[in-house]
Amino acid sequence: MVGAVFYNNLPQPADGPKSTKIWHSLIWRLQLYTRKGLGGVPDLSWHELLQMTNPSSGFVLTTTVTEGRSLDAAVSNPFVSPEDRAGGAEIFQRNCAACHDGSGAHAPLLDRPLRHGDSDLAIYKVVRDGIPGTSMASHADLLFDDRWRVVGYIRSLQAKTSATSDDTLFHLDVNVKGDDLLAPNSGQWLTYSGSLDGRRYSPLSEITKENVSRLRARWISQFDTDDRLMEATPLVVGGTLFTSVPPAGIVAYDTKSGKVIWKYERPLPDNLPMCCGRVNRGLAVLGNVLFLGTLDGVLVAVDANRGKEIWETEVAKPSEGFSMTGAPLVANNAVVVGVAGGEFGIRGFLAAYDSASGKQLWKFNTIPGPGEPGHETWKNDAWRTGGGPTWVTGSYDPSLDLLYWGVGNPSPDYNGDVRPGDNLYTNSVIALRASTGKLVWHFQFSPHDERDWDSNQSPILAELAINGANRKVICWANRNGFYYVLDRVTGEFLTGVNFVEQNWADGLDHAGRPILSAGASTEGRLIWPGGGGTNWQNPAFDQGQGLVFVPTSEGASIFTKTDPDNVQRGEGGLFVASGAAWVTPPVRAVRALDAATGKRRWEFRSPTAKDSGYGGLLATAGGLVFGASGGVLFALDSATGQELWHMPVGGETRAAPISFVVDGQQVIAIAAGRALFAFGL
Repeated sequence: MVGAVFYNNLPQPADGPKSTKIWHSLIWRLQLYTRKGLGGVPDLSWHELLQMTNPSSGFVLTTTVTEGRSLDAAVSNPFVSPEDRAGGAEIFQRNCAACHDGSGAHAPLLDRPLRHGDSDLAIYKVVRDGIPGTSMASHADLLFDDRWRVVGYIRSLQAKTSATSDDTLFHLDVNVKGDDLLAPNSGQWLTYSGSLDGRRYSPLSEITKENVSRLRARWISQFDTDDRLMEATPLVVGGTLFTSVPPAGIVAYDTKSGKVIWKYERPLPDNLPMCCGRVNRGLAVLGNVLFLGTLDGVLVAVDANRGKEIWETEVAKPSEGFSMTGAPLVANNAVVVGVAGGEFGIRGFLAAYDSASGKQLWKFNTIPGPGEPGHETWKNDAWRTGGGPTWVTGSYDPSLDLLYWGVGNPSPDYNGDVRPGDNLYTNSVIALRASTGKLVWHFQFSPHDERDWDSNQSPILAELAINGANRKVICWANRNGFYYVLDRVTGEFLTGVNFVEQNWADGLDHAGRPILSAGASTEGRLIWPGGGGTNWQNPAFDQGQGLVFVPTSEGASIFTKTDPDNVQRGEGGLFVASGAAWVTPPVRAVRALDAATGKRRWEFRSPTAKDSGYGGLLATAGGLVFGASGGVLFALDSATGQELWHMPVGGETRAAPISFVVDGQQVIAIAAGRALFAFGL
């Protein structure tokens, strides 16, 4: 009561995000201290609580107040760096190894479920207090930080032996047939986009507008990685969730408990060409095999049931500027992979591999060489280092045997003077025959791009009524600020309207080619949409409502370019020829567009999205759109954009949520920070 009176009589914060942030930081701590004073936090002393609520401690206890979660669910050990684990190992050797010698003769083994709880807080309390009536003595004499380092070391013992220890508990029998990918089970998530059509739509409808506010965490599992950026979309096959973990790993989880079944880790060389961090966006599956593209340009096949490598094949050489960050796609029973490196002067391509052997079946060069169609759009031999990366997963129409894939920026970026021409097939969508890799058609969104408006977005395949006729189409919100609808059989341009503010084009002509605005030169001009109206983060599509949901950015940038006589590679082979900078922080939003016309139907702006923007989106048959930004997962009414629920998840939220079924119940899962979260009713 005293705490409540004190809280209600505090002065209100001054206007502005900084003062509001300080205010909320103060309030949740006061609420937690009040709860402690009333006896509501018995597991921690005042000294421990003050240590853990220090802003620099790394602990995040906000959710124990704002979401009413228990300490066991909320406390996550921040002492997990290699240095912390090494320190924990030394402390363990001095104090614990005499009994916990690994034989199990003197004390329980620590590489399996623990009798007194497996949560970070449960292990911490055992280290601190010991176990009465046993030889497990209290280690209250250890420093607070050192106790948590021991917790981190014990957790690493469980992680390292998880594949062995769980073999007796989990018997996987993964066998995904090609037909399963064509008509996926609604309770699973078998491809990067959930289905081959790129829609990011779940037909599950248990979670609705009426009950979504009751979503709670089912389980949370921490990744054993030092990397903070998680951009991967997991796959769910039966009762197992598989996800890639940077820099080059795979983890299999039990979907009921979040327990690790097995792990696969592949070492990487140093000094790889990477523009945007050590990221990986996911896996593909066929039969009992998972497929992973690695940052050093290798496609790896891993047994989904045991976590053992089957084969690997080199796709591209890092020494030539290549890397691989995207999830592969299985199309026509072949494994299709794209490459990254548009900022390093690569000659991009898309390639398909035999799923059984890793043998290359075909390769399509996105930068055509001499004698290949489109080569005439390159001058000065610039095609040799023309860019054209393919690092975001495409879509596939099995009825047409057509594979649709977005192609990224030309190289060098920002300066087209050294590469005259349209620079095909950069900033385009290409439609390839999946069985042969032959080009059927292409459409270029931004000819001769000088603003890094790459077309590395996920193609959405839909059936829409256009001018009274039903058409098989592609829906595409492009980074250049325009939303397009194309006939996916022929590539015919059907619709094109801007979905964010833009000033570089007066519109699109009858064929969809931009009509450049007078004075919209790259050099030193203020250009909308600046860094791009959207990026690689996944849109979603609801066929029933006819809506495309897009993570967007509104803002302008000033673009500059190097003198053409001085264009050269920079440090590490970077080949960008100047750059761009947002003039003011962009305004981030989720927008719903009419799929047939591109007309905006609604907009949602998250207060946490100002700096980080949005991760990918998920639409569901329950009338919801799930997304995340700034460490917060949210659910929107797909018809109106009204926020119906949100949940803080801590770390960065770059990845897209997915939905699947566990024990007959719908679950929403997302990677955030260094953890994987699963929510259900």
